[in-house]
Amino acid sequence: EIYPAYKANRDAMPEELAVQVPYIRKILAALNIPALDAPGFEADDVIATLARRYAAEGIEVTVVTGDKDLMQIVDDGISLLDTMKERRSGIEEVRERFGVSPERVPDVLGLAGDASDNIPGVPGIGEKIAAELVRRFGTLEGVFEWKSLVSGRKRRENLQAHEEQARLSKILATVRYDVPLEVPLADLERRAPNLPELIPLLRELEFAALEVAFTPPPEGVVEIYSDGSGRESGPGGYGVILRYGDHEKELSGFEPAATSQRMELLAAIRGLEALNGPRTVRLFSDSQYLVRGMSEWIRGWTRSGRLETPGALANQDLWRQLAELAAPHEIVWQWIPGHAGHPFNERCDRLAKRAADEGLQAAGLPGDPAEEEEGLPSPGAAARPAPVAPREESEFDAEADGQLRLY
Repeated sequence: EIYPAYKANRDAMPEELAVQVPYIRKILAALNIPALDAPGFEADDVIATLARRYAAEGIEVTVVTGDKDLMQIVDDGISLLDTMKERRSGIEEVRERFGVSPERVPDVLGLAGDASDNIPGVPGIGEKIAAELVRRFGTLEGVFEWKSLVSGRKRRENLQAHEEQARLSKILATVRYDVPLEVPLADLERRAPNLPELIPLLRELEFAALEVAFTPPPEGVVEIYSDGSGRESGPGGYGVILRYGDHEKELSGFEPAATSQRMELLAAIRGLEALNGPRTVRLFSDSQYLVRGMSEWIRGWTRSGRLETPGALANQDLWRQLAELAAPHEIVWQWIPGHAGHPFNERCDRLAKRAADEGLQAAGLPGDPAEEEEGLPSPGAAARPAPVAPREESEFDAEADGQLRLY
């Protein structure tokens, strides 16, 4: 209302997106996620108002965003989390980004402007110079009070000519904390989705992976998703997800020395160990080695005595352990393609790689020399975790049981 050109440089919403907005609201309603808006205010104002309100009550607030404008709301109890860059921003990170404390970010934007929002600022003054001026004179108002002391004739002239524009720009860049939203925190708590509404919507929109993620296991069935991640011989991690009804449990761990095949078997072992009593189980893995081993090959190994004969099988100790753990249960072993967007397989993969990285750091093991910069490391530099090499899956179409390829 006070500046018609605000955000006027943005293109109109594409028709392809406009028709999706009603579906976004339907999905949120089916997920039981509250949707808040307030006429005359921007989303940033709603976020800022709620963040400050709950931080004042002693609640630690994380705002998930990549929007630099919201850096001004960061405080001791409020931080930002950019999930696209996996970066959290507190007060010090704001200082690194803008050169000033969070509450002075609008002063910097008032002088420098913001092209993404069509905020004009003062011509010839960028963020770096704006931050220097705000640090020197305290605020945007202080800059104009002492503009005669600013170096550079052209810069002083621009400040003189565009003072009102800069003051307006600061107002435009400043988020509001007075949105009239009386929302009890209890109304914002996480709730279970409304599956009878959600699943048909996901199916209609062809969100196959999300449909899998939100569809509970069949009644009485425990689903186990497992994945291992490791080098051909070296440190590795495993990740497991167990699902039963509305319940879900994650497991992960680290092994300092193990082949990638052993990590796959170990992941399944950890999943079966978590069961308390005989169950009907569907165990999913992207390892054909594991799935075919337990569903096909193990019967031949048992009949021929290879499962018990010392040294007759690679990873014999783990195969025997798997056979013993599987015996009390009714299990279907099911292969799913790795890295094909399956939600639980992808989560297990992330759990396994995170466990491997954390295990390397905790053990103080050195990182990959190829990733180190040339020359001696700086004193006190933290060891970088060795990356976990991607695992190549074999089809095992050349042998009866895949064992020949393991030697």
